[in-house]
Amino acid sequence: MYLFTGKILKNQRLTADIRYLRISAPADFCQQSAPGRFIMLSCNDGLFDPLLKRPFGILNRGENWFEVVIKEVGKGSLQLGEMKEGSLVSGHGPLGNGYPKINSDPDKDNFTPLILVAGGMGIASIASCLLFSSKAGIMANSRVLLYGAANRDELLLLDEIKECAPGIRIETITDDGSSGRQGWVTELLETELQQYPEALVFACGPEPMLINVQQVLRKFSTRGYLSLENRMACGFGVCLGCVQEVAGIDDNGTVESAKVCTQGPVFPADKVIF
Repeated sequence: MYLFTGKILKNQRLTADIRYLRISAPADFCQQSAPGRFIMLSCNDGLFDPLLKRPFGILNRGENWFEVVIKEVGKGSLQLGEMKEGSLVSGHGPLGNGYPKINSDPDKDNFTPLILVAGGMGIASIASCLLFSSKAGIMANSRVLLYGAANRDELLLLDEIKECAPGIRIETITDDGSSGRQGWVTELLETELQQYPEALVFACGPEPMLINVQQVLRKFSTRGYLSLENRMACGFGVCLGCVQEVAGIDDNGTVESAKVCTQGPVFPADKVIF
């Protein structure tokens, strides 16, 4: 983990309350970043108001920069969203455990097709599986991206995804039917698993969506991983604000309290207890 000061290289508004930021970072931080991991960020203005950093999934990274998508919902995220290019931010990370590395060679016996499921801002985590490059062992066997949002204006990063993964099929669904059909993204997942129950599923989105994803996976006996969006204050596992109940690793019926910031945010879908 690295504590560092970075410079805002790019600040682009995606919607009325969502920003895309590119930030400079040490090369070692970038090398250790991986799909599903996150960073804690705050303004480097010396005022420490708010005191605590805010967590954001690492969308993409280069040799000496990384990218995040920020939804402006409170004081900390509003401050970050309003920062001008050239301004400094304080960051520490990369933190947490991301998505597992999987075989991306279709000619290998253990090749497994991958279904990516995103809801709302969960697209930042899911898109990292594609934007980080094929070296992450994910892009080459991604069969489809299933993406749900409130309306077509809140479907983010589609151009970036199509550019880096031109062969992937993208299915969208919205609450109001303005893109794709009207409904929930889990409806698309159920349709997909009717054809490919042997697939592996990565999913990120609001908790109600993840609960439904978990139920669909159980129905088809399909393996999957969920990236949880529990609120985090410290990122170190000290404050216990992000604790999530999970099934014990020994499968004997015990229940454990997992720290999402250090033991997650990505967990096997069958272990999470909502």
